Order: sequence, then structure tokens, then C-alpha cells
Amino acid sequence: MRAIILIAFAFSGAAALIYEVTWTRALVLVLGSTTYALSTMLGTFMAGLAIGGFVGGRLADRKKNLLMLFGLMELGIGLFGVITIPLINSLPPVYYKIYKLFHLSPGIYFFFQFLLCAGIMLVPTTLMGATFPVVSKRITPELKEMGRDVGMAYSFNTFGAILGSIAAGFLLIPLVGVRAATLTAASLNVVVAMAMLIMSKARMKGIVVAVLVVALSVPVVAASAKRDEATPMNYFTAGSFENYEQYKKGSYGDILFNRDFVEGRVKLWRMYGSFLILQIGAKIEGTSPGDLSNTHLLSYLPIAAHRDPKSFLLIGLGSGVTLNAAKQNLSDISLVEINRGVIEAIGRYGPPGLLDGVDITVQDARNFLLLNDRKYDIISSEPSYPTEAAAANLFTKEFFELAASRLNPGGIYCQWLPNYALRDDDVKMMLKTYGSAFKYVYLYRVPVSLDLIMLGSNEPFALSPEKLAEKVQSVDKSGVKLDFVLAADPSQVRQIIRDNPDIPLNTDDRPLLEFHAARNFLTGVKD
Repeated sequence: MRAIILIAFAFSGAAALIYEVTWTRALVLVLGSTTYALSTMLGTFMAGLAIGGFVGGRLADRKKNLLMLFGLMELGIGLFGVITIPLINSLPPVYYKIYKLFHLSPGIYFFFQFLLCAGIMLVPTTLMGATFPVVSKRITPELKEMGRDVGMAYSFNTFGAILGSIAAGFLLIPLVGVRAATLTAASLNVVVAMAMLIMSKARMKGIVVAVLVVALSVPVVAASAKRDEATPMNYFTAGSFENYEQYKKGSYGDILFNRDFVEGRVKLWRMYGSFLILQIGAKIEGTSPGDLSNTHLLSYLPIAAHRDPKSFLLIGLGSGVTLNAAKQNLSDISLVEINRGVIEAIGRYGPPGLLDGVDITVQDARNFLLLNDRKYDIISSEPSYPTEAAAANLFTKEFFELAASRLNPGGIYCQWLPNYALRDDDVKMMLKTYGSAFKYVYLYRVPVSLDLIMLGSNEPFALSPEKLAEKVQSVDKSGVKLDFVLAADPSQVRQIIRDNPDIPLNTDDRPLLEFHAARNFLTGVKD
């Protein structure tokens, strides 16, 4: 019996980590994947385990039929695990109200963000935490064996948790999606619960009732499962709507692609018959009409600025506009993209033949440059928003220095900055950080999209700003009216750096941009 209990506890640990992964994936679509949001989710999960450990210890001392107690706890976890699906589906209107009321007061907003997470996770995680002292006491016959037996319970549960986290992230979610993965975890809980209740010799009537409760909850979840919204409502988009009714009426168009991958969910819309709107996780990454100048210029500006470009490396595929612009002028094109789902979606629905002849690598751009000795004439970087570690480490001093080392003599590195998410001091910090790796820096502003583009080189640019602007028009084959303004030339950039000695650099050890941008998205940029 002891071995069966330990195996059941391993399955319980596997279910717990499946929940943690699926809840995080689902909540990210509303709360965003910033450090603040992920810390809140993890903190809520751990708080539930801590509370459960305290409560479970008290119950274990008072109850005699610990197997039945363990079984009932597992049944409760499974039931609440299933209920979390419609609860998460109902979050957008609640989140929107919280955002509108408190987004200008981050401290209060983060507190309510915690309450949202607690409403989803606190009950089932409390039950998860309570199972440990109950199981530990049940398998410990004598006090002198407590250390060994508690360690044994902990090791089985931890081993199950490791398998659960691997299964959730690499198998279940990519194959069947978040909703089905959550139901899989709930099924594990129910199987464990039934086994423990039978072994405890609990009344069969109670077991039958428990099975019926869980069985009836599944169609309730299926009935409450909503279709994917035509327009996402989350941390990144809530500020775009004056009221919730406006959000409900909005639409990006027809959903072309919607799948979960190991790297996150990828969703694709087609707007106005031709523009591709891409959502990765909670973030909108695709190209709207207002983004066309920016996405084309990320290719045209460095190509025009280089004396004789031959090779081009693009960091981040997005909706494919920048890549297409590069292919119009060069033949040796490489692409590094972290999410294989983006490549699949854009390869299927983007311009025909867009990826043909492109050297594609699915990898984190930083690791790609660290492991790849090849040098390029141009590297153009358009990663995701610098609001999370996965993208923020592509905006640091160390990464810029790495990129500079992968340029041929006279090579140019082009960097996108989301000016709409930066304060003046943040822009100065990034100029200073960028300038620490490149001696010569041009800063361009794209008025229509509120983006900034930095061109960096360690050799003087061959063209003056006026000549460079003229050459951009000659390499432009898009037919789009390109709107860009020189904000600072190399001498002005150096002056800005000299005038702001107290502004820090954005580094790996102090990724200030990641935290500043996350708060700026929340509060709005005001200087």
C-alpha cells in the first residue's frame, strides 16, 4: 500500500506542475508576460502551497482516515482545476475594469492583479499544499523513520512534478492545447482520488457522488468554453479602448492561424484584406498600416547606409515585411526567430515565396550569435517588446557588443526601439547603451508609428543624413510612402551621452529597460 500511495503522490505532483504551466500560459494572454505578471502568478501559486501546508498539517493531526482525506483533496484539486477554465475565460471584462481604474497607480494595480491570480489558483494550490503533510504522516509508521519517509514522499512528488512540467510544456500544450492539458491534469487528480478513496474503504455512495460531480463538470466547461476573440483584451491592448463596448465591436478580421507551440501561442489575422496581424502570447507583433514605414525602414535604412552590402541577418520575423524588403535588394539573407510557430504561420499566409532562399534558424538570437562565428554586413534587430527577459536581453550593452563583434568591417547594426513605451530618460539610456558598443550612431524617428530606429557602426558612415535619405528612396521597392525623420546624428548622439553622465547603461545585470517599459505600458509615457 505504501508504494501505491507514493506513486499516487507522484501523479499528484505531475498534475500540479501541469496546472502551473497551463495556468501561466492562459493568464499570460490577459496579464501579459512581464516580470511583474509572471512574479505575481508564481507568488500566488507558492502562497497557496504554503497555506495548504499549514492547513494540511493541522488536518493530518486530527483525522484518522488519511487516505480518504488525501483522496478528497485530490478530488477537490481536479474539480477546481476544471473550473479554472471558464474562470480564466471570464477574465477579460474584469481585467479591463481593473486596468481602467488602477493602471495609473501600479502598486494598486499589481495588488488587484494578485487578486485575479488568487481567484484562479488559490483554492486548488491550497489543496495541493495540504496533500504533502497528509501523505507524509500516512506513510510514516514511526517517529524515528520520519526523516526518511518524508524525504521519500518529497522525492516521489518532485519526480512527478518534473515529468509534469516537461509533459505540459513540450508535449501536451503543443499537441492538444492549454484547455485539454488542464483537463489532463484534472483527470490525473481524479484517478488518484478514486484510487485513494477505494483503498480507504470509504463508502461507495460517496465515491459515486464524487465521480458524478467531476463527470458533470466536464460538459459545463465545454459549454462555457468561448471562441477566441476577434480582438485580444489584455495588458498590451487595454489602453487602446475607451470602453469595453468599443472592444467588443472591434475586430482584427478573420483568424487565419491559432496554435499553441512550445515557445507560446501564435495567432494570425488578416486585416483589410492584406495586412497580417500577428499575436505571440499576449503581444501584437504584426504589421498594421501605421507600422509599414517602420518595418520597411528596418531593412532600407541599413542597406542604404552601407557602402556595399552583401549579407543581411534579421533578428525576428514578425509579419515578414522587413524580411521581404531585404530580399528586394539582397540575396544572402539569414533569419533567426525564436518561435517556430511564427515561421509556420507567416510561411503559410505571408507573401508567396517569402522564406525561399532564406537561411532560417529557430533559436534565441543571443545564443545564435554566441554559437555562430559568421559575420554579416548588416544585422537588423526587431525583437518583441523589451518587457520580459526573453526579449529584454537583446537590448543590453552586452548584446550590442556581441552583435558588433559579428559585423564585417564597415558593418551596420540596426536596432528598433518602441518609442511609445519609453520615457525621455529611457531613450537617453538606450542611446548611451547603444553608443557604448558603436562609435557612430544615427537615431531616426518614425512619426506615424512612434518608433525609433538606431543605426550603429564602428566606422564612419559613408553618407550624410541627406544623401542617406535620398538613397533610401532608391532602394525602396515597396511603393509605400516612407515617413522618417533624423532625430540625432553621430555628433549629436555623443553630445547627448556627454550631457547625461548620471543616466545608467542597460546591462544584463541591471536590465532597467525591461522594468521601465513594463511600467510605461501600464501607466502611459509621460515626461
